This record gives sequence, structure tokens and C-alpha cells, in this order.
Amino acid sequence: MSNRAETRRKIDAWFEANSEQMISDLGKIIEINSVRSESKEGASYGEDSRKVLSLAESMLEERGFDVNVFEDMMIIAEYGPAPSLMGILAHLDIVAAGDGWDTDPLKLVEKDGKLYARGVMDNKGPSVAAMYALYCARELFPQFKHGVQVILGSGEETGFADVTEYLKKNTPPANVFTPDAQYPVVNIEKGRFMPVFGAKWEKEKTLPRIISIVGGKTPNVVPNLAESVIEGYSAEDVVAFCREYSEKTGVAISAVAGDKAKTDEPSPCLVTITAEGKAAHASKPELGNNAQTALIEMLANMPFAKSKGYEYICALNHLFPHGDNHGAAIGINMFDEKTGRITVNFGVLRFSEYEFSGNFDSRTPSCADDVDLIGMTKAALAQEGIDMTYNEIIAAHHTPEETPFVQKLLKLYEEYTGQHGECTSMGGLTYVHDIEGGVAFGVAMPGDDNRAHGVNEYIDKEQLITSAKMFTQAIIDMCVV
Repeated sequence: MSNRAETRRKIDAWFEANSEQMISDLGKIIEINSVRSESKEGASYGEDSRKVLSLAESMLEERGFDVNVFEDMMIIAEYGPAPSLMGILAHLDIVAAGDGWDTDPLKLVEKDGKLYARGVMDNKGPSVAAMYALYCARELFPQFKHGVQVILGSGEETGFADVTEYLKKNTPPANVFTPDAQYPVVNIEKGRFMPVFGAKWEKEKTLPRIISIVGGKTPNVVPNLAESVIEGYSAEDVVAFCREYSEKTGVAISAVAGDKAKTDEPSPCLVTITAEGKAAHASKPELGNNAQTALIEMLANMPFAKSKGYEYICALNHLFPHGDNHGAAIGINMFDEKTGRITVNFGVLRFSEYEFSGNFDSRTPSCADDVDLIGMTKAALAQEGIDMTYNEIIAAHHTPEETPFVQKLLKLYEEYTGQHGECTSMGGLTYVHDIEGGVAFGVAMPGDDNRAHGVNEYIDKEQLITSAKMFTQAIIDMCVV
């Protein structure tokens, strides 16, 4: 093998010739709206999720790679002697695009050196970069000493069931990274706690009253939209409240007469209130502005008639006050030096005239593994007459910084970026959370907000290409040298 400087020159030249094709392939993958949908035979996570795997599979096969399909959930491209020494684990499913984009979220658009689309950062762009890293490494060095796998899944955004099933039946490579976080290397991931809770009561029609609230769609996204229908006020009556709580919360709150969901049944006694905030990933709720909690705060401070439903709205406002991103009000605000502070995102609410259901997504520090987090939350909810009906809890993940693979990645990062390489922790969970020795490597740069899960998600084009080069170098360092 030639020296490292010559290898770097060859990698640069290869991507100079192939990066536009990489971007073109990414555009094709972006066009598939691979949000999880109804399971069907041969499509565990829905037709579009299976379609995007099939497209990536065909791209890999056209380049001459053998691809295995794991239970219609994941594809695995492997090259070199078995068992593979290294793996890159990414995902092709996305969260719903939502409204408010400046461009079509299912079309790859380049503006001022940035690529915009849903999934371009999380995680279709990095997935395609991993594919092209495999192409480049094989073309430059056809004879590998050790095998490598590129594993692409379709269920990351909805709970990792795909990788969980994969790990039951397969042993992953000894050295695995996922390009689904930020540089330099994330070796610590917080735990995750997601309870579902709610209550029921007899319908009451005393006016004024709250008829419905529809908040976020998924707990792992800060809700940027929330809507409520109330009865017994005119739109003019509500304007002052909207103005006051828009100023107080920073969420744009407005009101119109009638029920927008039932335009064929106009009523002067009905008012639809809409709150528009800012979406963000649940692991970084401070980057968003929760429309759901802002709307609840306004409703809780309006003079509605006494009722059980209104009492529960007031209780939710007490438990999840707007701006409380750390669970202080429910008594679970925890912190440790290694993993940082707990985060809490009240992400989903469905409220009707006689029941409600909600859930929040909490990213938990290591110290939370040693306390009764479920019991603490259940008790806080019970004080307000709210039942916890389900919970999911996952412990924190830690790969030691001195691990040789981690050290290789850190040095590689320094080589390609000129920046200091160090290990960091984060609140997001990735595919490697349950893989011993697994870490996250890229592709966001330190301090960047690429709006993953938000409106106008983007990645810098050159940053994506540089990431593909670093992935290539990692494959060569682990499997060729």
C-alpha cells in the first residue's frame, strides 16, 4: 500500500470525479417519503420504507456488491474476508416533513453550498456517503485484509426495532460507528424514558369549554404546531389572550371563528386556536419552541367553566410548563458530569371532550439508571389524577475513549478537518446504543444546528463530501492496512 499522503490524494481525486453522482443518487433516495407506515407482507415498516431500501439495494448491486436483506427491515452490503472487522450503520427512514418549508422537502435542493431536504442530514445523506465510501475504498484497494459492512435500516426513527431484531440473529462487526450524530466522536449516549399517560371523565357541556387539542405527532420531536377548538367564546374574545401568550412564549398563537376541521358545520360559538412554534429533535428541546406547551399555558390561564377536562389542562400546564426542558416540575431534573442534564420534551397530546392521552420523551443521564424514574414520574402524575399507561426505559450507553477504534476515528477527524478531536456525549440515541463498543462519528460539525427533525433540514455539501472521504479513510485504515 502507498503512503498515507498518497492515499489521501487518491481519495480526494476519486471524490472529485464521483461526488456529483453521489449527490444525484442522494436526490433519488430523498424523493421516497420513507416515513414508517402500515406494515404489509414484505414491507415491515410500510411500502415506502421498503421502497427506499430496495433503491439503495439496487444502487449497491449495480456497483457489484452482494446485498443481503434482513427481514425487509435492513440491507447489509459486505466486502472483504468474513467475519467483518468494521461496520457503518445508518438509516434511510425519516420523520414526517411537516409544514413551513421554504423548499419541497422531498426534492434535494442546493442553495449557497447547502443541500436541503427531509433526511438529508438524518440520515439519508450520511447513508449515501457510507455507500460511496465503500465504492471508493474497494476501487482504490480491491484486496481487503478484513471485511467491512455497510448496514442500512428503516426503523430508526420509530424505536430501533429493526436493529434490535438484527442483533438477536447476527453478531455485528467488532468496530461499528453510525454517522447519525456529530463529530468528533460521540462515545456516550444518554438513556431514554418515554411514558404514556392520560385520563378519562364524563363529558361536560358547560360553557365556555375546551372541545379538543391536537398537539405533536411523535414524542421525539418538539411540536411546532398545536391546535385547539373551544366553545363559548368569539374569536374577538380570544385575540387578547393570543397576543399576550404569543409575546410571553415566543410561539405565534392565533384564533379564527369556527372549527377548521369541520368547515361544513360553521358555528359562531366555536373558535379554532392555532399555535406555531419551532420543531427540534427531542434530545435538544432548547433548540425548538414547543407549540403544544405554549397553547396549554394559554388555555390554562383562560377563564373556562369549571370541569374535569379543564382541571386536567391546568394539571398538564403545572406538570409541563412552557420552557421547562428538564422535568423540574415533575421532579426528575437530574444531572451528572459524564452525561449532562436530563431533557424532557412533552411531544404528543390528544385531548377530547371526555379523555386525553399524552407522552413525553426524556433523555436521561447515567445517574438516572440508579433511581426509580418510573416511580417518580408515576407519583407526580398520580397527584394530578393522571394514570401512566405505558413506559419505555433504556439505560445510557458508554464506550471508553481509550478504545483503539475510537482513537483511530479521533485522529482521522483531526487529519481531515484540522480541528481537535475529542469524545463527547449527547442526548440522542443512535443505532449503536445497544452495540458494545459502538460510537457515533459525524456528520454534524460541532456547534452546528442542521435542523434535523425540523423545517428546512440541511447539510453543507462539502461537509457531506468530506464525511464520505473520512468514512473511506476509516475503511482503509481498519480493513486494508
